[in-house]
Amino acid sequence: MRNIITVIFFFIFSSSFGQSFSYPLIKSVGVSTNEFVPFGWTILDSAFGDLNKDGTDDAAIVLQHRDSVLLIKGIEDTVFTQPRILLILFKNAANKQFTLIEQSNSFILKHDNEQMDDPYQGISIAKGILILDFNQFYFSGSWYFKNSTYKFRFDSKKFVLIGADISTMDRSTLDFEDYSYNFLTKKRIYTKGNGSYTKGKDQNGYQKSILKSFTLPSLKTFKTFKEPYTWEIDSEVSL
Repeated sequence: MRNIITVIFFFIFSSSFGQSFSYPLIKSVGVSTNEFVPFGWTILDSAFGDLNKDGTDDAAIVLQHRDSVLLIKGIEDTVFTQPRILLILFKNAANKQFTLIEQSNSFILKHDNEQMDDPYQGISIAKGILILDFNQFYFSGSWYFKNSTYKFRFDSKKFVLIGADISTMDRSTLDFEDYSYNFLTKKRIYTKGNGSYTKGKDQNGYQKSILKSFTLPSLKTFKTFKEPYTWEIDSEVSL
């Protein structure tokens, strides 16, 4: 009887709470980045730098919901987590105001698995490029961990993915595989090696790189590439 009540409670809770949550409407203009933070949310991380080449520092901020909520991702797929939002704001040097240019409710990975480290690692802006870092590090159940970096550049009216790096390493052997993609030149560098490798000193380690061309109909954006590790760019790699 207790099990039946538990199942009924979970079904009602997940149905009402999961379906009732919706991402907030973000204001379009503000003097400070704090004005873009809705009630119940907080700034998890931020970066500043010139993204549109007008000589004024813009802002990219990562928001996180203050409380954990139950999100329904699909049939028999629910997670209890704190939702996150990526906002990109351009600053006007004349009126000192920020304008919301880009919003993604899915690209910043959430920490929804107790068996792994927080997949979100950081955000930065360098030479006009927006850089987002993630990882997949499990505390148990896997000896492999994965690091990835995504580079976006503002092109006309949207941000496009111009580069991505992804690396996988076996913690027990230090064997690794690196893939570095340049989506402008459509070239990929694949490197296989061992973490103990030191050129000219350690003959037990090894490192080999292979350059390969690939096809890409169009550059990805936050609208067409919604979440890291979901884009199967070829049979070997999911970015």
